[in-house]
Amino acid sequence: MVAPQSPNDMNPAAQKPSSKRSAAPVVVMKDAGRSFARRIVLRDLNVTVSEGELVGIVGPNGGGKSTLLLLMSGLLRPTVGSVTVCGIEAHALSLTSAGLVGLVTARPGLYPLLTGRENLEHFGGLFGLTPEQVGAKAEPLCKALELTTGFDERVGRWSTGMQQKLSLIRALLLSPKLLLFDEPTANLDPIASGVLYAELRRRADEGLACALVTHELSAAEAVCDRVLLVDAEVKREVEFTARRTPPTGPLLEAWQEAIGTRC
Repeated sequence: MVAPQSPNDMNPAAQKPSSKRSAAPVVVMKDAGRSFARRIVLRDLNVTVSEGELVGIVGPNGGGKSTLLLLMSGLLRPTVGSVTVCGIEAHALSLTSAGLVGLVTARPGLYPLLTGRENLEHFGGLFGLTPEQVGAKAEPLCKALELTTGFDERVGRWSTGMQQKLSLIRALLLSPKLLLFDEPTANLDPIASGVLYAELRRRADEGLACALVTHELSAAEAVCDRVLLVDAEVKREVEFTARRTPPTGPLLEAWQEAIGTRC
């Protein structure tokens, strides 16, 4: 079982990440951009996310962070340029090939009238998993995230934190190559947030490519290998040779220099 911890509790002795930039790229964005009607939301994106790498995405409200994540997921097409995931054009990702990607948002997106078990079996079944296979894959994830009770109760009766953990388990059922998080701790308590961040860091260390949209700069410093500051484009990239315990604030300084203050 993973002990509850916050990003600031991570062991400094194990903080120096290995060289991940030389790993195989999973996401490749080339001169990509996205517009809605005449409004340009993102432009000039040349971004990669490689195996074993956790990339943070931070920026102001309306800066295009969630849109960037949707481009990576294949759920949104770039207006210009290209986005590939595991060598596949992202806009061509079908329901089947989308098993390459796990997406977790601030809204769990579960069926409230189904139990936790039924939710997992339903989503697993969409990708050909039997109930037995779903149970075998979900059990260690449930233990790691300390979600071991209430599985036969309707999810609508669960706390928001429990639903968020179930959403993460659902995303990991298919052993994706890419795991995307859009403000996953927005409704979690500090302990649950720490457990979730620790699991995300562990998954990256095991070779999964991960991207995390967050407003928590201290968490981004503590768990990410590098962070993109996004405001319609990548204003700056901050790479960490060691994750900080406690965070020392370079992201906040970089934010102020690259973006300034926006209402």
